[in-house]
Amino acid sequence: MLKGFYSLVAVSALLLFQGCSSKQYFEPEDTYSIDIDIYDTESKIVDFHASGATLDNNGFISNEGISTLTLDEGFRFLNQNNSIVLSTNDEAILQVRYADGKKESIQFDKNIVSATISENLIAYVLIDNTIGLYDIQAKKPVLKEYLTLSMLNDVRIASPIFLNSLVLFPSLDGKVLIVDKNRKTIYKTINLDPQGDINNIIYLHALGNTLVAATNNKLFSFSDGQVTTISQEIRSITANDDSIFVATLDGKIIKYNKNLKELASQKFKFAKFHALAYGRSLYALESQDYLIELDSKLENYVIYDFSFDEEEKVFSLKNKIYFEDSFIILK
Repeated sequence: MLKGFYSLVAVSALLLFQGCSSKQYFEPEDTYSIDIDIYDTESKIVDFHASGATLDNNGFISNEGISTLTLDEGFRFLNQNNSIVLSTNDEAILQVRYADGKKESIQFDKNIVSATISENLIAYVLIDNTIGLYDIQAKKPVLKEYLTLSMLNDVRIASPIFLNSLVLFPSLDGKVLIVDKNRKTIYKTINLDPQGDINNIIYLHALGNTLVAATNNKLFSFSDGQVTTISQEIRSITANDDSIFVATLDGKIIKYNKNLKELASQKFKFAKFHALAYGRSLYALESQDYLIELDSKLENYVIYDFSFDEEEKVFSLKNKIYFEDSFIILK
């Protein structure tokens, strides 16, 4: 089953899923069997984060699914943007692989934990919580900002995103830095979760012109200059259209609009959720071998029996939930 995931910027699943030692378990009265195909990844996951995973056969998983490409030996997947693949190794080398197969290597002074490429710019975050922009054509950094060192981080480290003329950086110390892409200057710094013990950004997503971000303890929205922040113990988060869905530590699933107004919620007593994913419906994977399907209004739901090892680490991307060496597609 899924091997432990450890690195200089990772915490164990015990920290990710704090509170799981409780002897009170989710025990639904009515459950149903589910007819769902389980697909083989043909390899085991050895490393994962918010943007994807690396397999032990040097393959990788991105938002586009399991790639037919392979990474160079010793490299870990970081991101895939418009068929360009970013990967890194323990020697702080960032490799850029283009659609035509051409590769380019960039040496950094610290290991890279997340990165995104758009045109000639690579936005990156280093293990020491340095954020920066690297210009591939000029072959040099054009922005570098040193932030507070963060020693303990959730494995679900989010990647920077490019949004029109802005670049949004998720830091390891609970900040979102908004950078003017043209001027290469910091436009705004939003301090989302300065007090959390594990406060790196685990989710960063643009819903139209609204920026949504989250740490383990805070949910944040930035739209038209307005900042909204709410405290929430977050186990998993996903978005669909203009709605945000959050599974909480106390067994709730909550639907928010993009301005973080609560629209609906369902409480599942003692439930401990591992992942949320959205197909035509919202699905929540629960630790005691259940898969819950909910409608978009969270008014109706069906609980299915779905066997898996709760010791496995699990992550979801779009409408798929990935396990150690298998995955399901949720329709």
